[in-house]
Amino acid sequence: MKKDSIVRKQMLLYMTTIAVCVTLMGGVLALVYTNHYMNEKKEELITQGEKIAEAFSKGYRTGNLSNLSYELQILESYMNAGILMVNRDGRVVIASPEFNDIPYKEDLLSQNLLEEVLGGVLDGEVVSLQTEKGQLFDTPMLIVGYPLSEGQIAGLFMCRPMPQIQASLMEMYQMSVVSLFFVSLLGMIVSYLTAKYVALPVMKVNRAAKVIANGNFEERVIVNSNDELGELAESFNHMAESLQAHEKVQKDFIANISHDLRSPLTSMQGFLTAMLDGTIPAERQEKYLKIVLEETNRLSRMTQGIVELSRAQSSAILLDESDFDINNLIRMNIEMLEPQLREKNVHIHAIFAEEETLVHGDRDKISRVLQNLLGNAAKFSPEDAIIEVETTLKEKKKVLISVKDEGPGINAEDQKYVFDRFYKTDTTRNKDKAGSGIGLAIVREFLQAHGETITVKSEEGKGATFAFSLKLADED
Repeated sequence: MKKDSIVRKQMLLYMTTIAVCVTLMGGVLALVYTNHYMNEKKEELITQGEKIAEAFSKGYRTGNLSNLSYELQILESYMNAGILMVNRDGRVVIASPEFNDIPYKEDLLSQNLLEEVLGGVLDGEVVSLQTEKGQLFDTPMLIVGYPLSEGQIAGLFMCRPMPQIQASLMEMYQMSVVSLFFVSLLGMIVSYLTAKYVALPVMKVNRAAKVIANGNFEERVIVNSNDELGELAESFNHMAESLQAHEKVQKDFIANISHDLRSPLTSMQGFLTAMLDGTIPAERQEKYLKIVLEETNRLSRMTQGIVELSRAQSSAILLDESDFDINNLIRMNIEMLEPQLREKNVHIHAIFAEEETLVHGDRDKISRVLQNLLGNAAKFSPEDAIIEVETTLKEKKKVLISVKDEGPGINAEDQKYVFDRFYKTDTTRNKDKAGSGIGLAIVREFLQAHGETITVKSEEGKGATFAFSLKLADED
């Protein structure tokens, strides 16, 4: 396992959490159980003291103390506790056999440690006390005092050695430690499996990223999960698909641009060579020089488009913003297309939401947007078709401009990439000989510079609708 691997970090995190929780839980449980166990032992001694007091009272009245002897035997045999009966002067009157081998002070009242306890017993209260070694006995004791009211006996003190109680607690602690050990071991195994489960998708993405970095864009990540890791894998796969699509677009662009550059250059070279070697006579050279000039203009436009796109994508677009009437701008761009429209008998219907719609933006760049959208609509529309240009007022002070044609349409897969640079759909490639596939990319960059978006809706064979939004000018 790597030193800084995510599995190792996750395991350390899980194990630290488990260790802290187990330590806190063990400490709290030990404290609670110790108090509970000591209280339980006190209650047992109190219950036994009640029985002894009852037997003593009965025996004292009847003169038969056999039941008392039996209760004392139970106390010593089954509870490992001894008993001292004390008179009102604090002296020990009766001591159970348990104390034959345990030295103790006969005058309990002379021990400061027991003065308050003995006073409580004389007042008829049940009291308890834990003594240290050497305070009253050579062995630490748990002492419970129970009051008596017969004859000279004032109370009885039941004493249980603390080492016996602590030994029972130690056994329980040992069992708890063993249990916690196995719980921690199980937690370590679960932590490792959990860390592996969490890290596995990340490791898959990492391996796939390295493969893609080496140029293999066909690599994909398979993660069967509906959580954030599944979303990460899905986003990664989408990124890989986009990279693969962009690579295909770039390869296609290189092939297309090579063809687009080679064809006019070959034509120009042939015409110029023919004119120089006299194949084309002087009286016909003007015609072919015009063809050469037209081809150079086309190459210039193509080069200028690539330069503009490069500037746009490097965030170098400078906007000259002002308020202008979008309706007039649409009319002007329609008039510029009249020669192209007459060739195919295509008509453009303009539908305006209002007679005048003032918007705020860069007029020249929005004009370029309209030129591209209207030009594409005219280019791909069949003869006698109708193109609709419509403005619609939207909420948040926006106007939506849409251009709808009756062309071949764009399939769903091509719609994902239609605004990518150098992209041409298969259905339009043969109809767009002069295009380079950067017009819509420039349109998107111009609109994004305005903080706006452009969308496309289309079905194959049913035309396409391009729509973009602009901000309305502020009203004075």
